[in-house]
Formats: sequence, C-alpha cells, structure tokens
Amino acid sequence: MKTTLESAPRKLKAAALVGTGMASLARSGKANKVSILAFHGLCDGMGDEQVLDWSLHLPQSIFRRVCAFLASNYNVIPLSELVACLANGEKLRPNSVVLTFDDGYASNYHLAFPVLKEFGLPATIFVATGFLDGVEKLWFQRADLALCRTQKEYLDWKFELGKERLPLSTRRQRQEALARLLPELKRLPDADLLGEIGHLEHQLGLNEPSIEDMPAPMRPMTWAQTRELQSSGLVDIGGHTHSHPVLSRCDPHAMRGEIFTCRDRIQAELGIKPTAFAYPNGSYRDYTKESVQLVKEAGFQSACGAHHFHIQPTTSVFELPRYGTPESVWEAEATVSGAYQLVKEWRQSAHTSLMSYLT
Repeated sequence: MKTTLESAPRKLKAAALVGTGMASLARSGKANKVSILAFHGLCDGMGDEQVLDWSLHLPQSIFRRVCAFLASNYNVIPLSELVACLANGEKLRPNSVVLTFDDGYASNYHLAFPVLKEFGLPATIFVATGFLDGVEKLWFQRADLALCRTQKEYLDWKFELGKERLPLSTRRQRQEALARLLPELKRLPDADLLGEIGHLEHQLGLNEPSIEDMPAPMRPMTWAQTRELQSSGLVDIGGHTHSHPVLSRCDPHAMRGEIFTCRDRIQAELGIKPTAFAYPNGSYRDYTKESVQLVKEAGFQSACGAHHFHIQPTTSVFELPRYGTPESVWEAEATVSGAYQLVKEWRQSAHTSLMSYLT
C-alpha cells in the first residue's frame, strides 16, 4: 500500500529523471522493449474517505493526463498484439505500452472506459469472476473497510513474531495498521485466510459488508457492463481467478478450481473463451510452476505477473512483467521510457564493479 508520504520520494525521483533528460535518453535506447502498466480502479476527486488504501484507486483526472501523454508519445497496443509478436518471434513496435487493469472494479466501466474511448487506447481488464458475480468480496477490501469503519481505538493482533497492539485513533494509524496486516494475511494458507478476515471483522465489531454497503470505488462491474466493454473492440476481458487468492497459498485442488472456474464464468457470460490471465498479487512468490501449468491447461495464451521489468523478445508469455500504477505523467514517463530501469542497471553495474575491485 502506498501512502502519500511513501510515494513522495518516487514522484520526486520521476521528476528528476524527466527534467534532466534521463527519460529521453532511456526512451531512445528502448528499441523494441515494451512496458505493461497495471492499474486497478479509478475514483472521482483525490480519493474517498471511506477507503484507506487509495493506491488502488487512481483519480480519473490523473489517469486522463497519463493517457493523453501516452497517446501522444508512445504506441499503446493491445496485449494480444504483444503476445502474438512474442509467440511468433516478430519485432515489437518501438516505444510500445500495454494498459491493463486488475480485479474488475465498476470504475473501469464508469471512469476508465470513457478516457480509453476518448484517446482510442486499447486495454485488458483482468476480472475476479466471483467478485463480479457478487458472491466473493475481495478479502483485502474487507480488511480495509473493517479498519476504516471500526469504533475501536486499537487492535490486538497476533503476528508471526508475537502479539502487537495497533493504535486506530487516527486515519493515518488505521492506514499503517492495514499496511502491517496485509503482508501477514497474504502469508496465510488460502484455506485459513477468510477465517482470519472474519476474525478481524469480529475483533473490530463489524460484520462482512454487502456489495450495496461498499464505497463506490470498491464495487465490481456488472456482467452487462463487462459485455459492453468486450464488444467495444477496445477492451479485452481476461481472467484473474474466481475469488482472488494468492495462488501459491492454495492447495492443488483449490488452485485448479480458481483458474478453471474463472475461465468458465467468463466464457458463460461473454460467450468467448478468455485468452489472457493475471496472477493475483503477481510476484514470483505468489504463484508456482503448477499455477503456470494450470493456466496453460485452462487454455489461456498468456499470463501477467507483477515483476517490474520491460518486455524482452525472449520474455515468456506466461510470466509477463508489469509495472505498477503511475501516479503522475512524470512517473509514467520515467517508467515506460525505461529511465527507472536504466538507473537500476547502472547501480547494479557500479556495485558489481566495486565488489570486483575490492575482492
């Protein structure tokens, strides 16, 4: 979860990389590398007081500025075009960018889609089908709402290294508590996760929220809206499991069920078999070789993770890296140009040279 204070240094770094010409230098050497950006939901204004983790809900005004910049300076291509080029060994269009969204928020339809249409930009939305069905709440949203809405002034919680008391008197303390809890919850076996979320809600004096009781930014799209997006020709609907578990925390039976149920629900609602998939959370530790194999077995032709790299001609189409949501035009330019990656490579090279000299 990125708070305003935590994201400020990154914004300053992005401004420096753009202002010094580093981003332009990186873009000129980017050649056939491609960047994939991962968004989640959008919001009106600068956030919603009913939501603690604003990092998942970018203001529409910022999203529009990012899209305007990308439309003028980059080739925004469909994910399917990227996958076809990689699979066939074809050259990728230089300075290309792919736009993706995770989870399936209603704001993808109400706020993102009008902007995509305005600039003619294609995108892929990876949906958690149980979320759209209304039968599965996203577990991290339940944690967010419980901490945001509780009347309790503190939470006693048993962490891996012992019990702690988390203060909840201020909004900032509640955000910090959420940031502490989420990594712990992600480490749990999937079979235990929802039980712990229920325990958290009970500790905080709340019940599981209904869809109608959730703040607007947290609500899912309807299947009718999803069908409209798919039929537009701009948006492709991909899979993101059924209930959004961390796949590496699932047993083999549950993992298969999450992937295949997701595929089947999309096919039943849209009348087409989805071809793209995204692993929830998406780091290398959040899915396994078995996850990749099941995605292939289910008939998906590509899958995205959350590894922060550019696409290379040799990149596996079942482990496509993606960058997180840029929170400004400068951050978008520093990301997709390769400036962040260039600085990272320079640092690694300098460290390697220094260690070699010392030894």
